[in-house]
Amino acid sequence: MKNITKFKLSNKVTLLFILLLASILRFYKLDLIPFTHDEFSALFRTQFDSFSDLIKFGVVGDGHPAGIQIFLYYIVKLFGINSFFVKLPFTIFGILSVLFTYLIAKSWFNETVGLISAVFITTLQFPVIYSQIARPYISGLFFSLVMVYYWSNYVFKSNKKIDRNIIGFLIGAILCSYNHYFSLLFAIIVGITGLFFVKKRRILYYISSGVLIFIFFIPHLKITFFTLSIGGLSWLGKPNAFFFTDYIKYIFHSSVFIGILIFLLLIISYFFRNKIKGINKYRIIALLFFILPFLIGFIYSIFVKPVIQFSVLIFSFPFLIILLTSYLKEFNSKINLLIVVIISTIISLSLIIEKKHYYVFYQSGFSEIFNDNNRIIHKYPSNVTSILSSNKKISNYYLKNDLTAYSDKDNSALSSEIEKFENNLFTIGWNTLDSINRFKENASIKNYKTFLASQNSDYLYYGWAHNFDRKILHIIPNYYPYLIQKKNFFHSETYLFSKKKPEEYEETILYSNYNGFEEKNRLWSDSKHVVDSIAFNGNYSSFISKDIEFSTTFSAKFNSILKNDYENILASVKFYSPVNKCSAFLVFSIENRNKKIKWHYVDLNDFIDKNQKWQTANLRVQIDKIHFPFNKNIKVFIWNLNKEEFFIDDFSIKVFEGNKNRFMY
Repeated sequence: MKNITKFKLSNKVTLLFILLLASILRFYKLDLIPFTHDEFSALFRTQFDSFSDLIKFGVVGDGHPAGIQIFLYYIVKLFGINSFFVKLPFTIFGILSVLFTYLIAKSWFNETVGLISAVFITTLQFPVIYSQIARPYISGLFFSLVMVYYWSNYVFKSNKKIDRNIIGFLIGAILCSYNHYFSLLFAIIVGITGLFFVKKRRILYYISSGVLIFIFFIPHLKITFFTLSIGGLSWLGKPNAFFFTDYIKYIFHSSVFIGILIFLLLIISYFFRNKIKGINKYRIIALLFFILPFLIGFIYSIFVKPVIQFSVLIFSFPFLIILLTSYLKEFNSKINLLIVVIISTIISLSLIIEKKHYYVFYQSGFSEIFNDNNRIIHKYPSNVTSILSSNKKISNYYLKNDLTAYSDKDNSALSSEIEKFENNLFTIGWNTLDSINRFKENASIKNYKTFLASQNSDYLYYGWAHNFDRKILHIIPNYYPYLIQKKNFFHSETYLFSKKKPEEYEETILYSNYNGFEEKNRLWSDSKHVVDSIAFNGNYSSFISKDIEFSTTFSAKFNSILKNDYENILASVKFYSPVNKCSAFLVFSIENRNKKIKWHYVDLNDFIDKNQKWQTANLRVQIDKIHFPFNKNIKVFIWNLNKEEFFIDDFSIKVFEGNKNRFMY
């Protein structure tokens, strides 16, 4: 009897350790975590004087059910837009999700599976990060787990027709339905699954609970039908064939160490197998709960309109963890504690060191582009031209609430100019704040070129947050050729360029290749007309005649020059047109067996400066994710589509370190 008591107490200590760790990882400097773009969007839609206006203007058309928006409305009413209090309930939801993962896994399998599943939910970045974001994701995870826990108890454990379990299921399912449409979908999947397992004598009560859930959702049907008429998210692209594998890699940090850890757990499961009879049904249920929301969302996104993202799959992802660990037999309390400590150490280190969560996520590009800009301006007074691209509402929130390093006067001047933009995205440029240039939303390379050509400063600062126009980086090197500082944030970056080469300047180039037409280069195809009558550098250039459609082409195996998805390429070429006009294109292409997978281009005509004889065209490309085929090639060339005559020289390719946090944490 004493041993049994000690066994249970020890496992409770392990669970308390897991919950304490979950709290530490989520509460760490919670008040200093900046709001994300999606949080700002939701918080700005709480600024209404009446509940009816909140529904009409803050909920309808948003694409989410009303529940969390209403919840945020009253939080902001009580505490204002305060990071700690706005995020606090969601952080608590995140910790409670760990507890309910444990309860479900323990109920279905055993104590060991419960503890190991809980420690994964505790330490993986996916649930940690959404525990620190005030959006309907971690709340939906919590509601989903509550629903499944009580649903499971009612369907498999209870003998009563009506008890607290069916009430808990009802409450959880209703909360899911008002939380997010994917958590509503998950509730429907759970409800239908129960029809195959609930005892016949309780089937009417079970069906009645489904009817009650629907009745409680009736007030929301009008909003839901409007959302369905929209069909999906206009800004979201269709998922590709590798969405699922990317999702799995995202869940597990794309970490070799976590991959090895899971592999070892599966090996241990083989030798220490859970042989209790009757539990395979739970494995089937876990598999269905995990895979069905993905399949339905994926198929809908392909054939109707895109809706699927990693975030909307959080409601069902714990069931993958439970499934993977379900084959383990129950160990004694000491081994449980040892396994939990090992897993928590490995994944926590991955969270902190590999993912750099407490650095990357705790910085906001929206404020950093301002603060970094102010620092540079003070470092080089009256000698910096600045270009900023961002979100109007969010930027004005920082400027009007004095949350930047600028002076009050500068905050006011910037805010005033930003307010003049009709759309919610802006790009401004200035040397002095009394003469700010507002760029149009679809500004061309020529527009940026005109602005840069008029600047006398030695330094150019460029910062963007959630509003990136790659055309700026195409033209900047022509006026400010030296990149002396770059900072990376999530979906945000800052750059500092210089006209003059600094004394201690060393450009970080991962790969480079150059064709000056002075000698043959094996990675470049032969140029048909190399001439010595004119050249920008050296003795030779390549003449592109009217009958030449494609210039000499740089061609290399993709993996020979690019090692990571987030690296970027700068292709640059000098060209001279006797008529000062050239409508050819500088092209970057990724191909497989001469079939284009992806390509980018710029018009050479946009780079022409009539004060110069030789012009410079640049094309800067961040690769992003490209999966198969493995034997893909990179090609860079000039496409003489309009059959013009001109000369080219100094054709170069350079690869630079990119921003791996640009599109994802």
